Amino acid sequence: MKVSTGQLARRYATALFESALELQQVDVLSTEAHALIGVLTPEVELFFSSPARSAAEKQQLVQLLSEKLALSAPTTRALNLMVQNGRLSHLKLVMKKVLEKIDSHKNILRGQIRSASPMAPSEIAELEKSLSQSLGRKVVFECHTEPQLRAGMVVNIGTRQIDASLKTRLSNLKENLSQGV
Repeated sequence: MKVSTGQLARRYATALFESALELQQVDVLSTEAHALIGVLTPEVELFFSSPARSAAEKQQLVQLLSEKLALSAPTTRALNLMVQNGRLSHLKLVMKKVLEKIDSHKNILRGQIRSASPMAPSEIAELEKSLSQSLGRKVVFECHTEPQLRAGMVVNIGTRQIDASLKTRLSNLKENLSQGV
């Protein structure tokens, strides 16, 4: 039976997360996952996925990363296992799944705000606080500026989307007027 990339990533992420949980190192694992995602440039990802590179070469790079990032023993073991099993090309996805598991464990819900102009940190904090209270989970937003929205914002959180952008309002008005409403 063939296993999908997502299933493989979840298995490695689950094992790594459970190990960190058992050792009470969830925050350490979070820091390491962010650090690994940060160093996984397209070139490094290409190196890890290249069949032209030997397992020994990949092992050397993993060792170097482990030393430079001061990775914990469980994370280093997981990376070494991924090298042995030829799964290092999935490292970024595994680390993203690890972060999802950590967020779930800490009852954190991540979302995105796309706004026409940059939002003040106090506005973001107020929105996070308000939604955290209504959803019963801590809400954390990642913000992006998209001038093509003209005004307003689009908030994505979980599977929900709240579109309060001028672009969408004008589009809806145009559609309503064209239908004679």
